Amino acid sequence: MARLDLHTHSTHSDGVRPPEWVVQQAAECGAELLALTDHDTLLGVEFAQAEGRRRGVEVIAGVEIGVNDPVLGELHVLGYFPANAPLSDLERQLGDYRRERQSRARRTVERLSELGLEIDYERVAAIADGASIGRPHVARALVEAGHVESVPDAFNRFLRNDGPAYIPRTLLSLTDSLAMIHAASGFASLAHPTRYDEPTSATVAFADAGGDGLEIYYRNDGPDEIANGQQLARSLGLTPTIGSDYHGLHPDEIRPANVPMPDHAAEQIINILKDL
Repeated sequence: MARLDLHTHSTHSDGVRPPEWVVQQAAECGAELLALTDHDTLLGVEFAQAEGRRRGVEVIAGVEIGVNDPVLGELHVLGYFPANAPLSDLERQLGDYRRERQSRARRTVERLSELGLEIDYERVAAIADGASIGRPHVARALVEAGHVESVPDAFNRFLRNDGPAYIPRTLLSLTDSLAMIHAASGFASLAHPTRYDEPTSATVAFADAGGDGLEIYYRNDGPDEIANGQQLARSLGLTPTIGSDYHGLHPDEIRPANVPMPDHAAEQIINILKDL
């Protein structure tokens, strides 16, 4: 089985490890290719690429963008970019979404206060430490304040999409997100389709909007889910992709480059990304 990972997070968004550590872990697993895909930012990529050069791992620039579908709700799109892509323009656009994340985090803290769970926004921002702020930073503040036992507990009780402290985001449309990725000569894959309420509908909508790939090989997905994804990808003309979605938030997370992918599928996506 080939070793690659196209979905990882670092301290530049809601991961708990720096980009260099993510690359080191992938290298120890014999990874050939890695993408750092922090939420709404590319700022960690240069650090990951520098470590990749030291470790013999090719690191491509990536990002994960939350989008809104009027029927399906929030979906996540992964973008992968060539070395010569105009990423400074894309990074400026992504800056708008990071500022929206800050606003959402403030409103989440206010909602939690209404529920009797007092935490300081300043502490949430300190935990994020300059990264793109997300719900996991709020969850860690809740753990620190003693309101919940763990990050999963915070999500299960308060921060999940239908939870009492959930604040919807102002998101790009699926079409606009794909246009932004393609304008930077990028390749777009639908992240973790099995996590959506309607995986097939989400995948069809993504393909119809002009998407390129489908994250079929995703951390703990089983054989039936993988087989369904393979069939969908073939029928819709989407290229299979792979990701651990590593954040480091849970002790039982699959570490970078530890999701298996058949060699033929790995070779296909590696060739596509290297030719961007």
